[in-house]
Amino acid sequence: MSAADILKLAPFDASNARTYDALCHCGAVQYKVTLSPPLEQQKITECNCSICSRNGYLLVYPQREHVRITSGQEALKTYTFGPKRNLHQFCGRCGSAVFFDPQLPKQGQDVDIMGINIRMFKGIQAKDYRTIQVDGWNGWPFIDSDYLK
Repeated sequence: MSAADILKLAPFDASNARTYDALCHCGAVQYKVTLSPPLEQQKITECNCSICSRNGYLLVYPQREHVRITSGQEALKTYTFGPKRNLHQFCGRCGSAVFFDPQLPKQGQDVDIMGINIRMFKGIQAKDYRTIQVDGWNGWPFIDSDYLK
């Protein structure tokens, strides 16, 4: 499966959607994520690049409008590196890697999706969900995918 296939968004269907509560380890950052389809039907990616591996990311890609921070916006800190295409957001108190905010290459515009770490979802066990392995070590499957071009 190509990176473009992994990252294609299914059309949002409110009749097949579920909202998940999520929070960092210390609870300072809390947010809600609405996924359509629900988590058990999502393409959950596990990338082998250095930052994804170190942060323990297991990512889904909802539309930005379906991610709502309910408290702790001020606790969020940002880390970027290299071409600064992804704004990695983490809790400044406990260090939990909560999500990343991709930026369009060369245009600096916000993309209408976010990479959300399902490990922050309340009441789920990551081992219960199927993940798709992505080889980000040898390229930039997210940024270079046809989805963002």
